[in-house]
Amino acid sequence: MLSRLFLQSRATTLSKQCGRLAVVQLRTYKRPTPAAAPLPLSSISPASNAQSTPPPAKKLGRQRRDEEITARFITLVDETGAVHRDVRLKQILGNLDRQSFFLVEVDPQAEPHPVCRITPKKAVFEKTKAAKRQNTARPEAVLKEVTFGWNVSPHDMGHKLSKAEQFLAKGNKVKIEVVAKKGQQRMPRDAQEAVIEKIVSQLKPFSKAMKNPSFVQGATCIIVFEGKAATE
Repeated sequence: MLSRLFLQSRATTLSKQCGRLAVVQLRTYKRPTPAAAPLPLSSISPASNAQSTPPPAKKLGRQRRDEEITARFITLVDETGAVHRDVRLKQILGNLDRQSFFLVEVDPQAEPHPVCRITPKKAVFEKTKAAKRQNTARPEAVLKEVTFGWNVSPHDMGHKLSKAEQFLAKGNKVKIEVVAKKGQQRMPRDAQEAVIEKIVSQLKPFSKAMKNPSFVQGATCIIVFEGKAATE
């Protein structure tokens, strides 16, 4: 009787253990997600130590003005020429008469602060205009060319020389080039000299100076005239 009870109890225990194993086998195994790697200490900076770097100055082709200036403090030269050191930029811009003045950064590399000057807008605009005029090509640097053949008709020559007169009146240099065109009979030297004399007599009164006629390859004559307006 005791043996039978022991066997029944053992069978029940084995049955329960087999059930647990079956449940374990049916469970879906989930691989644990690895923990994220910690950020390097160099990439973590306290908010209190963060510093804002001012944007690089744009290539304006001129000195920076007003809000283009990036320094917080400046050395100020006011409109009377008085110097004020360690002045807050924001305060100056807040009190500046924007209708009449610019705050111009005249020495950005100065220590301890950049030097800025209060400058009348009229003076700035006049300086800009003067720089543009200086950079504009001067009339005497412009060379105009007028070309015609030795056998040109008097009417065509007169028209071309009139154009040359207009160029000279504007101060341009004018190069007259008389060429021998293909298929035309070559003119004798005395006839060529007559053409040259006519050119010189008509254009010389409109020019300040001229280079003596020169022949190139024996058939082409070049005369250069300088306009009066270029040197007056």
